[in-house]
Amino acid sequence: MRKHTIIARFSVMLISILSAGVTYAQQDPQYTQFMYNKLPQNAAYTGSREALSIRALYRDQWSGNKNGGTYKAPQTASVTIHSPLKNEHFALGFFYVNDRLGQEHKNQFNLTYAYRVGLGKKVKLSMGLNAGVYWYKYNAQGEVATDAGDPVLQENVSRVLPDVGAGLYVYHPNFYVGASVPNFIKGDLSSKNQPSAAKRTPHFTAMAGGAIPLGKSKHFYLRPQMQYRYLAASRTLRTIPHTFDFNLSLLIYNRVNIGAQYRTSFGNKNNGVKLENPDSFDVLLEVWPTKQLLIGYAYDYTLTKLGNFNRGSHEIIIGYDLKLEKKKVITPRYF
Repeated sequence: MRKHTIIARFSVMLISILSAGVTYAQQDPQYTQFMYNKLPQNAAYTGSREALSIRALYRDQWSGNKNGGTYKAPQTASVTIHSPLKNEHFALGFFYVNDRLGQEHKNQFNLTYAYRVGLGKKVKLSMGLNAGVYWYKYNAQGEVATDAGDPVLQENVSRVLPDVGAGLYVYHPNFYVGASVPNFIKGDLSSKNQPSAAKRTPHFTAMAGGAIPLGKSKHFYLRPQMQYRYLAASRTLRTIPHTFDFNLSLLIYNRVNIGAQYRTSFGNKNNGVKLENPDSFDVLLEVWPTKQLLIGYAYDYTLTKLGNFNRGSHEIIIGYDLKLEKKKVITPRYF
């Protein structure tokens, strides 16, 4: 009885945090291979692979594009590591994210914690928290301004902000559902002498997926997955608040996964953004040379007008799962 009371109170606290975090705008990195890189987006994913799990990802977005005044288009790199502890209810992790857009450099350093309980046969509920720092830098000297008299572009900016988030994650070997606010603390990213509209504010992420066996042999699995991101519209910035990723892939003999993905965005009439905005069509390929080693690649074909000025986006991920006990066998985990 006490156990269920603790779970209920913790769940209410997390839901309150999640609800409070969706009232502002946010521009955090997006990942095409989100299903293999969930930790920066949801702390409750910590420990869910039941192994010491390591992931490294690199994303080159809009390759070859100068991004309207900046020398470089977005580039993102992340490293994650997480594992359950001896007490199976607890798990710890860490993630680092480096995101660059022109002269903007953003670094996140976060520790993650998850408390996990069983809901039924092979089904677990995980409640996670992440905490760390968000370091934002802007190099004005390297910027190419469209207006040479723009005062905002003439001063460097360096900000270190607290980074705190929370999430819920329900998972089974064949499906998962998760929701989170990776950061719910609002922060000012503008120069002290030249205030601007640059803000860091919370956003909301939800994702779900499943693995459906095709035939009795279970050598082939159809894997539908989706991700939803909510970026609340700012009064001063033209943001697109709603983004969806719809993914469908085929897993072959637990060794090769071939998939396609469609990303679309929805704006809102108040900020003048077009309501429907097809963003990209993506193809994905992942291979497991061994049960523990993952190598993945994704290519995004841009469907917006930016597609005329770039060669698409490329994303690479490498992962390794290390079993924690000698007698324990690494079983296929599809997510």
